Amino acid sequence: MERRLNKKLEGYITTFKDSIRDKVTQMGMSKNQEANQLLQYIYDYDRLSFNKEDFQKRKRVKNFVPIFDRCCAKRASNEQCTRRKKEGNEYCGTHMKGTPHGIIDIQGEPKNNSQKVEVWAQDIKGIIYYIDKNNNVYQAEDIISNRTNPKVIAKYLKIEEDYSIPEFNI
Repeated sequence: MERRLNKKLEGYITTFKDSIRDKVTQMGMSKNQEANQLLQYIYDYDRLSFNKEDFQKRKRVKNFVPIFDRCCAKRASNEQCTRRKKEGNEYCGTHMKGTPHGIIDIQGEPKNNSQKVEVWAQDIKGIIYYIDKNNNVYQAEDIISNRTNPKVIAKYLKIEEDYSIPEFNI
C-alpha cells in the first residue's frame, strides 16, 4: 500500500514542480539568475516518502487504577468496576447514577495485618542477639536485612539483669 501511495505522491510533487517551472517561464523570469536558483532548490528538495510504520496502528496504553481508587460498584460479571472514583465519591461517573449489579463488599479487601515489633541488640554471654519484649530471639541476618517476618530462633529468659537462652545452653 505504501508503494502505491509513494508513487501517487511522487507524481503529484513532480507535476507541482513542473507547474512552478512553467509559471516562472510564463512570467519571463527564466533568464533571471535568482529564479534559476529557486527552481534548482525546488527540484533538489527531498521527496516525502511513506514507510510501514506510518500505516501501523498505535498501541493503546492502558491506564492502571489502584484498587483503593477504584469505583465500588459491581459490573455485570460480578467483578469490581475498573474505573476511577469521582473525587469525594465512592463511584465513577457511570455508577453515580445507579448500581444495577450491586456494590463490592468493602470487607473483602485485603487488610495489612503486619505489626511492628520493637527489637534491640542485647549482649548475652558475649554474643549480640536481637530480642524483643516478648522474650523472642531473632535471626540476626533477618533483622539486619530488614525482612518482614524475621525468623524467631529461640526464647530468652531474664532473671533480674541476667539474660540466658536455655535452648542454646547459654
